[in-house]
Amino acid sequence: MSDGMNRREAVKKGEKRGEMLKWAIGQNLKNFWVSARDREIYREDIYAAVRENSHRLPDLTKMEIKSMARSASVPYMDLLAFNLFEENITPDGCTVAIAAGNASATGETIFFKQSDKKGSSEFTGENCYENQQVNVIRVEEHEEGNNVLMVAAAGSTAVKMGINDKGVAIGSNISRTITFDEEGKSAKEWAAASRGEFMRQGLIQGSTAIEAAQVITPLLFSDPMSSPGSIDIADAKRAVILEGEFTHLAAEWIENGVTGRANKFEILSHLARPRSEIPSSYCRYERVMEMLEKNEGNVTVETMRDLSIDHKNGPGLNSICRYQENDYNDETTLSAAIFQLRESKPEKSEVYIALGKTSYSWRSEEGEGWVKISADSLEEDIPENFLNGEAWLKYYTEEHYQGDKNPTPLI
Repeated sequence: MSDGMNRREAVKKGEKRGEMLKWAIGQNLKNFWVSARDREIYREDIYAAVRENSHRLPDLTKMEIKSMARSASVPYMDLLAFNLFEENITPDGCTVAIAAGNASATGETIFFKQSDKKGSSEFTGENCYENQQVNVIRVEEHEEGNNVLMVAAAGSTAVKMGINDKGVAIGSNISRTITFDEEGKSAKEWAAASRGEFMRQGLIQGSTAIEAAQVITPLLFSDPMSSPGSIDIADAKRAVILEGEFTHLAAEWIENGVTGRANKFEILSHLARPRSEIPSSYCRYERVMEMLEKNEGNVTVETMRDLSIDHKNGPGLNSICRYQENDYNDETTLSAAIFQLRESKPEKSEVYIALGKTSYSWRSEEGEGWVKISADSLEEDIPENFLNGEAWLKYYTEEHYQGDKNPTPLI
């Protein structure tokens, strides 16, 4: 695997991020261990899996994680475990929408991902935000390979959704299938490879959607991802959807048209759990396709933003902007990104990122809950509150948005 950061830069970046994100890393680690405990996955078993699987991360990435752990005053083994297995211990439940070619108003691909996550059971009441995973913007500069801008969990190098400076965007989501026990206690269920690191490598090494898919696909054959899921990759001209699980791998290529994903397979639909078991996945997918097909030929970034704040079938677990209904183990929306990809100047592809509960953050002023940047933005171009978790903290809530304020214009 490629990792273009030099050793000195890796240590320096780790120290800076560890200091800046100390509170957020502490919160994310605490929730990681609580979630593992709730699934009866024991710390000693996780440490053993770390020793067995640490080779999955490039050496310079591990060097950054070690430096970040030291600066954040947390054990290196804990932060390494978080980077390797957090996606498996508490899988992301997400929504994706794509308009490619003549389906978008610009004639170039528009890509949207909403990131949802289960919380832990430890905190309730006044400080209930403490049971959720803090999301931040992370920027990586690579001497050998593409620079990468991503939304990540504080303390993690894994991509939730992101873009490189060649204008390739990526996202993923778990797919709930009849073949997989999401609550399984066996290491087969929680110690498999991370989609987030595969996606990161695709962005570092791939200059087109096809090239990124060509980087990722062999990894899926050699080390199947942690749970059944989709990896969605796009550039200005096309989108490639990879659906995979332990014994199946399928792909879909779209140059003109719309598509979406919730938490079920569409190509490998015979593996999907029935609606009675995963109603949210069906409701969100159907709502995405309803909105995209209604606007096909004129889909804009604001169409995607409207999906991000959508409350149809809710507000609750079945709406695209998701809220907990039963307890803190319900999946809930924590961040979103919209990518308007450009062919002539891919490095200037527009990136819109909202942190926290999107029904609130998209209604804030730019720079408060959401930010517009470009694919080639560096860390110094990003408002500090998006790097250090403060934007997420300000706009995370489980109170349903009930106001009538229009979202802030993006165009």
